[in-house]
Amino acid sequence: MEDGPEQFAALSARIRAASACAVMAALLLCAGLATAAEAGQEPPSRTVQIGSLEALLNAPHPQVTALQLRRVGPDVGSLLVEFATSPDATPPVRMRALAWLQYFPSTQTKAVLLETLRARDVSVPVQRIVLRTLAAGFGTDVLELVREYLTHRNLYVREAAAYAMGDIDDSRVPGILNDSLGREPEVAVRDAISASLQRLSRRHAAPARRTRAPTGAP
Repeated sequence: MEDGPEQFAALSARIRAASACAVMAALLLCAGLATAAEAGQEPPSRTVQIGSLEALLNAPHPQVTALQLRRVGPDVGSLLVEFATSPDATPPVRMRALAWLQYFPSTQTKAVLLETLRARDVSVPVQRIVLRTLAAGFGTDVLELVREYLTHRNLYVREAAAYAMGDIDDSRVPGILNDSLGREPEVAVRDAISASLQRLSRRHAAPARRTRAPTGAP
């Protein structure tokens, strides 16, 4: 029988109470799961995937890639949604789960991110994370949404929106950022806008350098 919300919450609470040694053991388990998957074995159970994912979410300063997350198992995207929306999740775990949803763009994850962003009691740190996640995961599809937050009343939200715009590859972005730069009163936000413009410029210049013919070429 598949694990329900009650089993998820109970297991989540038990794993959070585990020692640092248990967390490390679960991290090693993730490596084992990857080896098993590559060998063509059956995918891990949902319970095992929950334990592996929570180990990553609780690891100190985790540097996690999309590949590492996918190695947790086939349910990792939906499990991240559960962690991101669970009232039992600690703030750091929830923030990481929200950020890692960028690697699993889907109708479900987009709906969860938008609902989180627009919640009446949403905090500024959560807004900042969600804006970056949306831009990185959905790109042009959320350009107009992120653009709206360039004029948000909170300067830290505007700053995050400015950085998020730099993650969107769209020809309209430089013009939008330059317009915002001209009317933004806060130095921190202007710096974020300038940083995104520089990132976009470097990103667009790189392909040109790779395709440019060498000097003296016919």
